[in-house]
Amino acid sequence: MPDPLPVRLSGDGTTATWNPALTRASQVLLLVRLADGTAEERRSLNSGRARVRDRERIESVVAAE
Repeated sequence: MPDPLPVRLSGDGTTATWNPALTRASQVLLLVRLADGTAEERRSLNSGRARVRDRERIESVVAAE
């Protein structure tokens, strides 16, 4: 798995922003911690911003291969 991209997380961890030019990938994978404590990977476009629902937290963002 590639190294995580440098991201800026909001105070509550529900929003992540990053520089989309840091990778040539058109999509990224978000590692999201759910309210029950389990982790889930979600795919998102490499737009430079991602949000998750309340009570969920973004832990990392990596370029999708």
